[in-house]
Amino acid sequence: MTPTNPAKALNGAKTGHICDRCNKGIRTGDKVRAYATHYDRDGWILRRVWCDECGDSAISESTDGADEVIVEAVFWKHRLVSVETLDRSLPSKGVVQ
Repeated sequence: MTPTNPAKALNGAKTGHICDRCNKGIRTGDKVRAYATHYDRDGWILRRVWCDECGDSAISESTDGADEVIVEAVFWKHRLVSVETLDRSLPSKGVVQ
């Protein structure tokens, strides 16, 4: 099964308001970066949300069996909006999801 476009799927996703790296509060209108994974049975799941200062822009090491993505978005009332994909790592071939 081919996963949906991550930016489209994560647009409107609910999220917390604290940076997962520095614990700084994130306010409505702030730019954020987020890391998400996709497994066929679960769809896209947000794993981390970072403030603009802490956010990664590339995936350093891929996870076997997961489609991974780092996105940039605007935090708006506990949701991600205007989501754009910065980096994506597709799962290794031959790995069952």
